[in-house]
Amino acid sequence: MEVLGRSKCAVMSVAASSTCDTNFASLDAAGAVTLWDMRLKKKDYMRVEADSTVSAFDDATELLFAADMHRAFVITGERIGCFDLRRHAVLDTYRHTCELVMFLDGVHPQGETTSLVIDENGAIMPFCLLQCAPAVALSARFFGSEQELTAPSFGSLTNLCCGLGFLDSPQGGRPILCAVGMDGRGAVFTEAYNQKGEFNLMGDDWLCPTGGEMINPPLLTSCSFMGGFLAIGRANGMYSIAVPNDNEDSVVDVFSSPGHAQNNLSVVKWCGPARPRLFTCSVCGELSVWDVLPLLEAEEVSADVDVEEGDPPPLMMSGSVREVTGQAVSVNCGTVVGGGKLVVGDTMGFLTACSVE
Repeated sequence: MEVLGRSKCAVMSVAASSTCDTNFASLDAAGAVTLWDMRLKKKDYMRVEADSTVSAFDDATELLFAADMHRAFVITGERIGCFDLRRHAVLDTYRHTCELVMFLDGVHPQGETTSLVIDENGAIMPFCLLQCAPAVALSARFFGSEQELTAPSFGSLTNLCCGLGFLDSPQGGRPILCAVGMDGRGAVFTEAYNQKGEFNLMGDDWLCPTGGEMINPPLLTSCSFMGGFLAIGRANGMYSIAVPNDNEDSVVDVFSSPGHAQNNLSVVKWCGPARPRLFTCSVCGELSVWDVLPLLEAEEVSADVDVEEGDPPPLMMSGSVREVTGQAVSVNCGTVVGGGKLVVGDTMGFLTACSVE
């Protein structure tokens, strides 16, 4: 593990580049976007400050990095600010009717000019990156064919969203859009305006009286999507893996395990395209890498690993962000750069990287 550099204030979001596997962008609480290249001695090579249209209203929270467009998009409360990274300026802002929560999970792909963003009510809005405004058509990128939009948004959730992304269909059909709330309740779509089903990844048992205060309830805090697998981090330090059911109208937990964390898992990320593993990182900076796929794929279990039922997945490596930085930081966010390196940002502005061999 190594410290790549330090921002002026808390790092709220990091996003990998689609054009170079050593580049990424970070967003700090003041709304400034910093570009990083891990090949350089001074890795933070460019910083674009937010102007009053972005920074004067709310703290910045989420970042979308459209590297091939030389643009970054920043959520600050009800607003999305569009940064031109060549002009070092804020080009435009869009104001929504309520607070916006997050962009679509994953690296924004090259050549795509639309994304999805979800608000505090769970309404999913296709967003045009060229116009910095709601899109008038849904790109074929999402459900396989372009679709004209009859309303600016679709869907709803019962709690703030902690995960928005696509899962592969178990039947080989259209990709499944999955929106997950912090209360474990979510919705699945195979086309816009047509919610195919709902699910609940927490159940209602945790709501029963416990005779005392529940310090760390199993609320969902972070999600990562890869193929047909949804990885979920929870406030009680557990992580779980969920998959779509055969009818594609629900998502169900198939595995859960302690995240080797002292508290809330603030980051869960899939990494390594050749043999995917799962990064988990707690708020207090305890970072672990788990080889979870052998427990999910029966043929890999028999071929590669002798695993008894109920065993935790193999721990490939672990580390501590607090040890590396020498500070009592709290980790806010993370992204995977180049397929095998996790970069996390924290409340004291450090950007710390951990590689998977």
